Amino acid sequence: MNWRLLWDNFVTYNLQIGLLIGLAAFIPTLIRLRMPRARLAFWQILLAACLLLPFFAPRREEPVASPAPVVDTPLPNLPAPPATKRTIPTGQVAFLVLAAGIAARLAWLSAGFWRLRRYRILSRPLEPALSWGVEADLRLSGDVASPVTFGFRKPVVLLPAHFPELEPHMQDAVLCHEILHVRRGDWLFTLSEELVRGIFWYHPAVWWLLGEIGLAREQAVDHEVIELTKSRDGYLDALLAIAGANPQLDLAPAPLFLRKRHLKQRVVSILKEVGMSKTRRISALAAGLTFLAAACWFVTATLPLSASPQAVADGPGVTVDLGGAAVLHRPGVMYPATALRDHVQGVVTVEATLDSAGNVADAHVISGPQELRRAALQSVLQWHFANDNATLTRRVNIAFSAPQEPAPQSGVIAGVVGGVPGGVAGGIVGGVPGTAPAPAMAARKGAAAPPSIAGKTLTGYTVMGLTDQARSDLLARLPVHQGDTLAEDSFDSINKAVHDYDEHLTVARTFSREGDIRIMIMAPGASTVARESVLPPPPNSDPNIRRITIGGNVQQTKLISQARPAYPPLAKQARIQGVVQLQALIGIDGAVKNLQVIGGHPLLVEAALEAVQQWVYQPTLLNGQPVEVLTQIDVNFTLSQ
Repeated sequence: MNWRLLWDNFVTYNLQIGLLIGLAAFIPTLIRLRMPRARLAFWQILLAACLLLPFFAPRREEPVASPAPVVDTPLPNLPAPPATKRTIPTGQVAFLVLAAGIAARLAWLSAGFWRLRRYRILSRPLEPALSWGVEADLRLSGDVASPVTFGFRKPVVLLPAHFPELEPHMQDAVLCHEILHVRRGDWLFTLSEELVRGIFWYHPAVWWLLGEIGLAREQAVDHEVIELTKSRDGYLDALLAIAGANPQLDLAPAPLFLRKRHLKQRVVSILKEVGMSKTRRISALAAGLTFLAAACWFVTATLPLSASPQAVADGPGVTVDLGGAAVLHRPGVMYPATALRDHVQGVVTVEATLDSAGNVADAHVISGPQELRRAALQSVLQWHFANDNATLTRRVNIAFSAPQEPAPQSGVIAGVVGGVPGGVAGGIVGGVPGTAPAPAMAARKGAAAPPSIAGKTLTGYTVMGLTDQARSDLLARLPVHQGDTLAEDSFDSINKAVHDYDEHLTVARTFSREGDIRIMIMAPGASTVARESVLPPPPNSDPNIRRITIGGNVQQTKLISQARPAYPPLAKQARIQGVVQLQALIGIDGAVKNLQVIGGHPLLVEAALEAVQQWVYQPTLLNGQPVEVLTQIDVNFTLSQ
């Protein structure tokens, strides 16, 4: 997790809130929004706007940092890096402090709930029962100095113990105030505002806004009480009588009848004859929301959040030097397969001309090996530099360094020489060459040496990723055809003919238990596409044995023994993952008799074939007789993060 980015965006977001509240604080005065109910609506909309800013604010794209090539296997003859002391990112520490404050504030809120519950248990019903008691449970408590209303489905009004001593008109005014809170559902609003206060416990602007919301709510209820009771003086007397009681701490999740800090503003609001027509009130509120929308736009444009930097997956051994320029996004630079095979290395210098938006309008190679220029140029032409580089000419250096080959016993470098029964003989021909001798590879995992292909019959070709015309042209050039008997050098001659036609094609071969051989030819980009239509059905060695087709998920439940495939080091080094799809013929004894590749990345195919060839299933019976099963097997290769 990018703690630095999270912390920077967190700080920016809080600055946005502070600036927005600071600008919006003057709007009610500017548009003369005097009615408490209209001011309350405006403040509540402002609070919602503050909470929703991250969802609507534009994000500034961060320049892409070109990462170093990822190598999952250690290079030989290199000393281990010295142990470094693990440090906790500053942003993570700051978030832990903030989380501790939120937890403390929520604990205080929970304590408030507990106190309210305790006060209710210790209270007694108000007697004689008044007509207001129909809408809420009216109770007297010696623990509160001011009336408190809480609860939604079963609201409760806690009244101070001296409440019966007040004059009847004062009692009526106080109860009217509390019952209006019940009717309006103010307890739920108060509760949500306290949750916001707990999350933003550190933000003074949020506390100020929540205070204004609470004051506007009480002023709105004050005016409604006066409209209902028609007694302004009596209501003022009730306020002053409650204010004269001994002060106590506010109970967090419930609105109090009176907070001492709001007394002056409420009295002034009651004494003023404030009146606004409905049309005037709606137009003033609409104007206020227009100003608020403009303030949101200004704040988010001035203080934009930062988007996550895009990860660029350059090929193994490729390092990009931007010369200090900032790039908004770019595709990765891949190491050409032929150059990697021939160990061609060097630095390609590309000069790029940018348009007014920072896109690369033109580019040309200044220097570098011929075999590497095309890959570098194709990538640079798709780059998008930051706007401060617009209309400039930038020079970038792309270094290609062939990665060190891992030890042969850990992967598929040069393939499994001679082939593995049921596997891909010769490895990935045309891929990255290896230096491992045949005995070392044959001994991997204790595997026995595969049989010779001499004298075997070629059952056919599977071609993936080529058009029908290209496939026909390629097959016409091959020296060995379906049904021919193979010699020891037949595969080498096929491989040479394929690469003379197109050096980017991948050639591999598959074995069955019976020794049949099939050649796979894959074009780049065809690895993820299943081509079942080009696969002939596996041969049935015994016409007396029946064969049925079963779905892969159903057949998976009958696995008795399952060898796990080893992740090829070259595939790990190139960060290649995906699914290898195989068509399998399972014999009557539960052993895998034949495997054919439907799809999958060439670097992953051999490992999948080698593992699945060793799987053993529970024999399948049909009407009590053993049958062969034709099914599809998916082998998933996933890199750990």
